[in-house]
Amino acid sequence: MKKFFAILIVGLLASTAAWGATIGITVNAASKLDVSVDQSTWTIALDNSGTAIDVANQGAFTVKSSKSAYTVSFASGNNGTLINGSNSIPYKVKVDTASWSGVATNNLSSYTQLTAAKTIVFQSRTPTAGKTFAIGFNIEAYTDYYVDGAYTDTITISIASN
Repeated sequence: MKKFFAILIVGLLASTAAWGATIGITVNAASKLDVSVDQSTWTIALDNSGTAIDVANQGAFTVKSSKSAYTVSFASGNNGTLINGSNSIPYKVKVDTASWSGVATNNLSSYTQLTAAKTIVFQSRTPTAGKTFAIGFNIEAYTDYYVDGAYTDTITISIASN
C-alpha cells in the first residue's frame, strides 16, 4: 500500500510538471521628461513712473518627470535684459518651489537676473499631472525714464535628466 501511494504521488508530481506552464512578464514604462508653460507671451505694462514692477505670479511652468533626478534650466536670449534697439531694461525672475519637497536646489528662489542660465535641480519624480510652479517677474524701481516702445526678450526653459 505504501508503494502504491508513493507511486501515485510521484505520478501526480510528474504529470503536474508535464502540464504546467510559466509566464514571464516584462513591462517597459515609457520615460517622461517634459516642461511646459501656461502662456507663451507675457505683455507687461511699464508706466514709466519709476515704480518697481513686481508680479509674483506672472506665469507658471509645469514639470512632468518619471525620473527622480533632473534639472530645469532658465536662460535669457539677452542676458536678463529687455531690448528695444540700443535701449534696454534689466529684469529679474524667480520661481516659487517652496511648496514641494522634491526640489534639491533652486537658483531662482529669489529674484535673479538671467545673465547666465540658472537651474532648479529636482530630486523626485512628479505625479502624472505634473507639478506647477509660479514664475515671478520684477523690474526694480528706476530714476530715469525708459525710451518709449516695445522691449523684448525670450526666456528658454529646458529640462534634462541628471
